[in-house]
Amino acid sequence: MTWNLVTQSFRLLRSDKKLLVFPVLSAVGAAALALPFLLALFGMRPAGGPHWGPNTWLLVFLWYWGASFITIFFNCALAACVQMRFAGQDPTLADGLRRAASRADTIFMWSLVSATVGQIARAMEERAGWIGRLIIGTVGLGWGMATYLVIPVLVMEDTGVMDSVRRSSSLLRQTWGEQLISGIAFGWLGLLFAIPGVVLGVLGANGYPILIAPAIAWFATMVAAFTAAREIFTVALYRYATTGEPPSGYDAVTLGTALRPH
Repeated sequence: MTWNLVTQSFRLLRSDKKLLVFPVLSAVGAAALALPFLLALFGMRPAGGPHWGPNTWLLVFLWYWGASFITIFFNCALAACVQMRFAGQDPTLADGLRRAASRADTIFMWSLVSATVGQIARAMEERAGWIGRLIIGTVGLGWGMATYLVIPVLVMEDTGVMDSVRRSSSLLRQTWGEQLISGIAFGWLGLLFAIPGVVLGVLGANGYPILIAPAIAWFATMVAAFTAAREIFTVALYRYATTGEPPSGYDAVTLGTALRPH
């Protein structure tokens, strides 16, 4: 059933290709933000690299926070457009950006929470043994599942950060199975679709350099498509879990067997 929901998410993306713009803007924004931070880190010490003191770690965290904000902002804009599509409207890119902008303060705070949790987990993993990494990984999986629906909650419900996290967590009981299986489904599809890009890249690195550019373009397009499809899937899951109504373009029978809305 989850495979059907995943493929339906890609079908919706194929019918509204402008949704691909949001992941592209997110990647461009994160890359542009990285430039001044890289100049700050390496500009004064071009030979020896940065000195990893408190100031360096602060710069790294600030970049991570900024990149998280950019990513979450454009994901929220994409989710807003998907929600409007499911409601029978024909949204523009500006509609999604306006909705995300109206929630910018909450997105800002959620990006801070997300970046802080991510950096703490990474620091703990670097210092922990294998048992510690296993525990941290388990906790991280639970956190990821509990916050899986935070983006649609941020967009569709006018709540603060902690209320959004609690709301996403409360929906976990209905959606945890689909969350796990969808991760596997997207993972296998990603491996399958990566094969042409890998082939082009290998050929490009072994005497056919003209194929390197198509390989890069293939992977860039693939990442944008999978990012958008995942967000479409998330909004569909949220919408049905909270309303019991199948989104436009989705099979009610399939969704009905996937979830039991309350």
